[in-house]
Amino acid sequence: MMQQVKEHSPIRIGIVDNDELTLAALSTYLEHRFGSGSVAWRCVLGGKAVRLCRDEKTRPDVLLLDMSLSDMDGVAVCRAIRGEGSMPILAITSFPLHRFAKRVADAGGQGIVAKRNLRNIGMALEQVSTGLTYMPDDLAECLPNLRFETADEAYAGLLYAAERKPVSLSEREEAIMRGYADGLTTQQVGERLGLSENTVKTHTRRALMKLDARTRSQAVALWLAGKWGRSGN
Repeated sequence: MMQQVKEHSPIRIGIVDNDELTLAALSTYLEHRFGSGSVAWRCVLGGKAVRLCRDEKTRPDVLLLDMSLSDMDGVAVCRAIRGEGSMPILAITSFPLHRFAKRVADAGGQGIVAKRNLRNIGMALEQVSTGLTYMPDDLAECLPNLRFETADEAYAGLLYAAERKPVSLSEREEAIMRGYADGLTTQQVGERLGLSENTVKTHTRRALMKLDARTRSQAVALWLAGKWGRSGN
């Protein structure tokens, strides 16, 4: 008697990486591991990835996010996406993991893994896509106090903080937060707004105090969560 095979819809993965060859290699491996059609899209720009993740029609089940992009800081991409929903995000990098790990955790990412090991990337994606987090053993030894939150925890925490303490930033503080959310450096934010770096830093400190944030990454994520929550998006 022929056994009926139960079909499963493949996980839908979005990939953003600054190198086309890496994108191709990742796509080939992940489609082999998770099934044909599992890579929903791939791109080299962080801004495009944010737009694709904001659109319900193109939002993947999980995002594989390179930390070194040409148009935006990878951490800024993570913040921008986490401020709007609970889609799992796994960071990848060719640099030592501790260089980005804490910033990824602060921005609401679910883990970080080295680019060089495709098998580990696949295993980590499997974990975060099912609502878990991923912490490599060597990173846990290097940073024993580091903890990644699940996507639901990270998003719920932002919403709770935004609702618990609604704040009103000044027009200039809003513009500075918007610049950081777009992945700009302090110098670039100053150039965009016609301000000195010291002035930008002063307004940033005020915004952190108003948002009750420990870091700039957390402040931007809280600001995004409050902004999108108030607008109903």
